[in-house]
Amino acid sequence: MSREDKLKPGAQIFWAEALEVPRRFGHRAVGLYHFLLVLLERYGPMAESLASGLQAAEYYRQVQQSLREGEIGEPIGPQELLEEAVRRAAGAGKPYASERDLAAVLLQRAGWTLVGDLARVVSEPSPVEVVEEREKGPSYRPRARRATPVLERFGRDLCQEALAGKLPPILGREAALQAVMETLCRFTKRNPLLIGPAGVGKTAIVEALAQRVVRGEVPPPLQGVRIFLLAPSALVSGAGVVGELEKRMHAILKEASQDGVVLFIDEVHTIVGSGGVRQVSDVGSLLKPALAKGEVACIGATTDEEFHRFIEQDRALERRFQPLRIQELSADATLEILHALRERASRERGVTFTDEAPRLIVLLAQQYLRNRYFPDKAIDIFEQSVAFAVLHRISEVTPSVVRDVVERMVGVPVDLGADLSRRLDEVRQRLVVEAFCPEPIADALARRLEITMRGLDVSPIRPNGVLLVTGAAGESPELTAEVLAQALYGDRDRLIEVDMTRFTHPADVTWFTGAPPGYVGHENVMGFHLQLTQQPWSVVLFKNVEASHPQAQEVLAQALQAGFFTDARGRRAYLSDAVVVLTATLEEQAKRPLGFGRGEEEGREEERTDIDVKPPLVPDLLAQLDLRWRPERLTADRVQLWLERWVLPGLSERYQRQGLEIDWDPSILKWLAEAVLAAGDLGQGERLVEEQVLPLLIPYLDTPGKATISYRKDEGVQVQYTKGV
Repeated sequence: MSREDKLKPGAQIFWAEALEVPRRFGHRAVGLYHFLLVLLERYGPMAESLASGLQAAEYYRQVQQSLREGEIGEPIGPQELLEEAVRRAAGAGKPYASERDLAAVLLQRAGWTLVGDLARVVSEPSPVEVVEEREKGPSYRPRARRATPVLERFGRDLCQEALAGKLPPILGREAALQAVMETLCRFTKRNPLLIGPAGVGKTAIVEALAQRVVRGEVPPPLQGVRIFLLAPSALVSGAGVVGELEKRMHAILKEASQDGVVLFIDEVHTIVGSGGVRQVSDVGSLLKPALAKGEVACIGATTDEEFHRFIEQDRALERRFQPLRIQELSADATLEILHALRERASRERGVTFTDEAPRLIVLLAQQYLRNRYFPDKAIDIFEQSVAFAVLHRISEVTPSVVRDVVERMVGVPVDLGADLSRRLDEVRQRLVVEAFCPEPIADALARRLEITMRGLDVSPIRPNGVLLVTGAAGESPELTAEVLAQALYGDRDRLIEVDMTRFTHPADVTWFTGAPPGYVGHENVMGFHLQLTQQPWSVVLFKNVEASHPQAQEVLAQALQAGFFTDARGRRAYLSDAVVVLTATLEEQAKRPLGFGRGEEEGREEERTDIDVKPPLVPDLLAQLDLRWRPERLTADRVQLWLERWVLPGLSERYQRQGLEIDWDPSILKWLAEAVLAAGDLGQGERLVEEQVLPLLIPYLDTPGKATISYRKDEGVQVQYTKGV
């Protein structure tokens, strides 16, 4: 006889209709709400007679709304539910389970308190079941007895997820867990507020608490609690009607005020007005009285910045919470987490890790992702490595796979071997040829980067290199930064440029630090800081530094020494992984002897220029320099190489995409180089190309072909066009 045959005819109809509900709503899984919908729809009066305080019509609307929004309640195995109803009937001495037995099981699962003797009608477990239960240890039985449909609609029951094995194992948070449990066990102000940078594992601490609750590894005041993760954004979603948000909050607080319920509000600062979310401040104002009276236990989590910006501004709300500082995990603790994740990767993705791979992940995360925190940044690399292995059908993640993944994430070679050496050889050559850098300086810079880019220098927090390039107008000292960005990182877009001529007044340093609290723009994120945070492995160019105010130079010097800029709100933008280039344009000064006479010797002396003029930089900034130089004097050969390697290839590539292939004759290169030398300005070559060469190519852009550009002294620039090549 099947289990369905143990149901009375009415219960069989109830059972069949409930199994059809998931199909009606397009749900794949079966949940508690599917059965409750049929119970309340067909047997509403019976449900009211079974459960204390239940109003069938109102509860039916809540369940129906939840199903429409995709919420199915507690996942249910139909056969398990059927067996429980049959056992209940057998415990009451009945051979068949009725609709009433099914209803009692469903209502108890939903958290309702049954009336009278029904609450005690349960079947006795068999001796085998008793032994198995004892071997499993303490069982989790929710202490809250009233139903929580609103909390289930707008939140997640972390204890149920822990019971179902949906939460990952949490390691290395014993001290923080103890602090949270101690706070929750208080009589008043039992509301811990977890404060720490994004990625340190604040949410994971609460998930670890939920896992301990279901295992019974908590003190008596926390035994059997239900921890609901509540998202304020879900509360305000769809609450456009006046009074709807208040109605939801009152219902949530009513359910949360019962014994055995703990709220967890991640990003708790959003309840006090984050700007842009309409009516969100009402959530905080409605929550404060409940917290003040101790009716509700609530765990909050936020970052340092958002705590100072929002929570501290609302003194009444701040007093309701007990702040707990959450520190970044150590590298050793993070490594333990990765070892635990290895089992999951093997079980769910079929990907194994060598013993060296997790250690390398921690090392590279520490070295290359300074703007993020453990354990988040290491877990990110770990999961990216698993995804890479799955996509490329690799069964084992080795150190080489980890290096490939991290290199793609940060855009720099992390092999720390031949690849880095090869790239630095290219840097050395291109600086000499394309940026007119003296060879000894290029060699010294390459040697320094060999050490600093491996993180093996004395002070790894400082930039990988701080360079000062001086030059007269026309020598383009900024060219060094552009060549470095392309040669070192393979992309000229890896250049972050700051023009120091904007810092002419002491107040202009707010562009570095941000406006202080109370001033216009205090809440804005500075573009320079944002660029540096999103792209830390870059070349940062501070040009025309000699034109800036000394106070701005002092701020820059402090940032170079510390390895980061700090804004007025305490946020850091790191320079540790960048190469910093400072440029200063010098005005060449003729050396003249004192007196009124002027002879032939004086004339020759006037032709000489002082190339050792020091830019007016503050001593603290000069002390931070690793290398300083002036580009070598221009020669015809050097300018031609610069044109061939730096200016003309990109131009030719753009025209080739239009179907026109360009061939630069040596005569045009010679003419351009002579013009640059005569003007003493590299920009003269680019101007001549734009003014006298490119206009001649316009007639040939419509049809594919090849244009050979040459120069004749008597005839000027010439274009010889061949169609269809």
